[in-house]
Amino acid sequence: MSVNGFRFLAQRDRRSYQFKADMSSADSWDGDHNAQNNMIDVGQLIGPDGAVVWRAPMQTVANMPGGRHSDTIRPGRFSIIWNVDRRAFKGHIHGIFGAIDQDGQFIDSDSVERVATKDGAPSDMARWIFGHSTRKNDPAPDGELTRYAWSLGCFITTPEGQDALWAAGVAAGFVKGDEIPIEVMEI
Repeated sequence: MSVNGFRFLAQRDRRSYQFKADMSSADSWDGDHNAQNNMIDVGQLIGPDGAVVWRAPMQTVANMPGGRHSDTIRPGRFSIIWNVDRRAFKGHIHGIFGAIDQDGQFIDSDSVERVATKDGAPSDMARWIFGHSTRKNDPAPDGELTRYAWSLGCFITTPEGQDALWAAGVAAGFVKGDEIPIEVMEI
């Protein structure tokens, strides 16, 4: 179900693609692999009257060491599905659907690409998530954070941004499965 009048806007700073000081260097979990330009993108939820009801920093470029950096979602319009199954994520998360990544792969209504051999991962495990935070996934204890926002194509925010997004959506009357339009713009 679509939530009339509300929409998301993600502003991707083009510098986000330069997530390493030396982009020709090998991916690494050590040191400051992706400290460069981390979470300089901005996510917003805009109400029917045009007022911004939520705003937070985001990481929208796939920058995970060893990941497929081309899993970054292309600029354009697609949808966010409110309140999807958390699995190992902490906090409330939302699915990305109807988007196309930089490889040209379509992300379906289950927030997955149906490419059986992509990275060898089962297609139902490789979800594209909006609003996941830098909280470490289960089984890490609550409160543990990652050093940086690591993304495999998901849109990552801070724990505070994740909690504020949930509060804004609840206040707006969003319920599980609502579909909210989003546009990704590069600036």
